[in-house]
Amino acid sequence: MTTSSSDVLWACVEEGFHVGSRAGDFLGYVDRQPSGRFRAFDARSEGLGDFSTLGEATAAVAARSERLDLDGVLADDGLQGTAS
Repeated sequence: MTTSSSDVLWACVEEGFHVGSRAGDFLGYVDRQPSGRFRAFDARSEGLGDFSTLGEATAAVAARSERLDLDGVLADDGLQGTAS
Protein backbone atom coordinates (compact mmCIF):
# COMPACT_ATOMS: atom_id res chain seq x y z
CA MET A 1 0.00 0.00 0.00
CA THR A 2 1.43 3.36 -1.01
CA THR A 3 0.48 6.28 1.20
CA SER A 4 1.74 9.74 1.96
CA SER A 5 1.69 11.97 4.99
CA SER A 6 -0.81 14.19 3.13
CA ASP A 7 -3.34 11.35 3.56
CA VAL A 8 -3.20 11.82 7.33
CA LEU A 9 -6.00 13.70 9.08
CA TRP A 10 -4.94 15.47 12.28
CA ALA A 11 -7.50 16.47 14.90
CA CYS A 12 -6.77 18.72 17.85
CA VAL A 13 -8.92 17.02 20.49
CA GLU A 14 -7.66 19.18 23.34
CA GLU A 15 -5.27 22.10 23.41
CA GLY A 16 -1.81 20.65 22.84
CA PHE A 17 -3.10 17.14 22.07
CA HIS A 18 -3.36 16.03 18.42
CA VAL A 19 -4.55 12.66 17.10
CA GLY A 20 -3.70 11.37 13.63
CA SER A 21 -5.68 8.98 11.45
CA ARG A 22 -5.68 7.75 7.86
CA ALA A 23 -8.81 6.29 6.25
CA GLY A 24 -10.33 5.95 9.73
CA ASP A 25 -7.35 4.07 11.20
CA PHE A 26 -5.65 5.51 14.30
CA LEU A 27 -1.98 6.29 13.60
CA GLY A 28 -0.78 7.93 16.80
CA TYR A 29 -0.77 11.18 18.67
CA VAL A 30 1.28 14.21 19.63
CA ASP A 31 1.23 15.77 23.09
CA ARG A 32 2.71 19.21 23.80
CA GLN A 33 4.91 19.09 26.88
CA PRO A 34 5.19 21.82 29.54
CA SER A 35 8.58 22.71 28.01
CA GLY A 36 6.80 23.58 24.75
CA ARG A 37 8.25 20.61 22.85
CA PHE A 38 6.01 18.11 21.10
CA ARG A 39 6.18 14.44 22.13
CA ALA A 40 5.09 11.98 19.43
CA PHE A 41 3.67 8.48 19.96
CA ASP A 42 2.73 5.76 17.48
CA ALA A 43 -0.51 3.77 17.39
CA ARG A 44 0.75 1.52 20.20
CA SER A 45 1.70 4.49 22.41
CA GLU A 46 5.41 3.86 21.86
CA GLY A 47 7.33 7.11 22.15
CA LEU A 48 8.91 8.41 18.95
CA GLY A 49 10.73 11.33 20.52
CA ASP A 50 10.40 15.00 21.37
CA PHE A 51 10.34 17.59 18.60
CA SER A 52 10.68 21.35 18.39
CA THR A 53 7.63 21.83 16.18
CA LEU A 54 4.23 20.24 15.79
CA GLY A 55 5.00 19.64 12.11
CA GLU A 56 8.12 17.61 12.93
CA ALA A 57 6.20 15.54 15.49
CA THR A 58 3.25 14.82 13.19
CA ALA A 59 5.66 13.90 10.38
CA ALA A 60 7.34 11.38 12.71
CA VAL A 61 3.98 9.75 13.51
CA ALA A 62 3.06 9.59 9.81
CA ALA A 63 6.44 8.13 8.87
CA ARG A 64 6.20 5.50 11.61
CA SER A 65 2.73 4.47 10.46
CA GLU A 66 3.97 4.13 6.88
CA ARG A 67 6.81 1.86 8.05
CA LEU A 68 4.37 -0.25 10.06
CA ASP A 69 2.03 -0.47 7.06
CA LEU A 70 4.88 -1.58 4.82
CA ASP A 71 5.88 -4.22 7.36
CA GLY A 72 2.28 -5.43 7.52
CA VAL A 73 2.09 -4.70 11.25
CA LEU A 74 -0.93 -2.42 11.24
CA ALA A 75 -2.89 -4.48 8.74
CA ASP A 76 -2.35 -7.73 10.65
CA ASP A 77 -2.80 -6.69 14.27
CA GLY A 78 -6.59 -6.87 14.24
CA LEU A 79 -6.86 -3.49 15.94
CA GLN A 80 -7.09 -1.01 13.09
CA GLY A 81 -10.55 0.21 12.19
CA THR A 82 -12.24 -1.34 15.21
CA ALA A 83 -14.09 0.31 18.03
CA SER A 84 -16.09 -1.01 20.92
